[in-house]
Amino acid sequence: MADAAPRYPHQLSGAMRQRVQLAIAVAGEPRLLIADEPTSAPDVTVQADILDLLRRYRDRTGAAILLVTHDLGVVAEIADTVAVAYAGRIIEQGPAHWVLTRPDHPYTQGLLAAVPDLAVAPGTPFVTLPGAPGAGPDDIAGCSFGPRCRLVQPRCAAKVPELDPVGEIHWSRCVRHPSAEVAVQPRPRGGARA
Repeated sequence: MADAAPRYPHQLSGAMRQRVQLAIAVAGEPRLLIADEPTSAPDVTVQADILDLLRRYRDRTGAAILLVTHDLGVVAEIADTVAVAYAGRIIEQGPAHWVLTRPDHPYTQGLLAAVPDLAVAPGTPFVTLPGAPGAGPDDIAGCSFGPRCRLVQPRCAAKVPELDPVGEIHWSRCVRHPSAEVAVQPRPRGGARA
């Protein structure tokens, strides 16, 4: 990376720019590193390198990393704790393994069901969430996910649900909690990705 120092950003590849940004971010050894979509590069190898750099930095310094991402594979691979947000509010929070395998909120369940699965037969339609997301937490009275929710009830529109405990270490912002949860296995990272 030393040969990158005298170069201009336009002279570096996107992957090299990401590495330089990460190097600059950790140069002062912060105790908290906020990484917003650090694995947005389309190359799986570069994504793996960035995650490895983050993991090694965390292990070496003991720093906390706040990772903002839409990639549930990255979450499954590196996160200890997960907070799922929808329309500006945290709607589910807990240990990563717990949230990814026992999601309580219908939005989290929908996100996990929508992860492409390479083992599904060609031509099988993708799982999608109906409707369009709201612009912010104050757009809708009550639950902001209500207009898109497959389990919506009249009481969902009455007020914004509290972030209530589902267990000792897991919280969900939903007026109902399913009596029978279906475990969803997170997709392993590596290999081909859709």
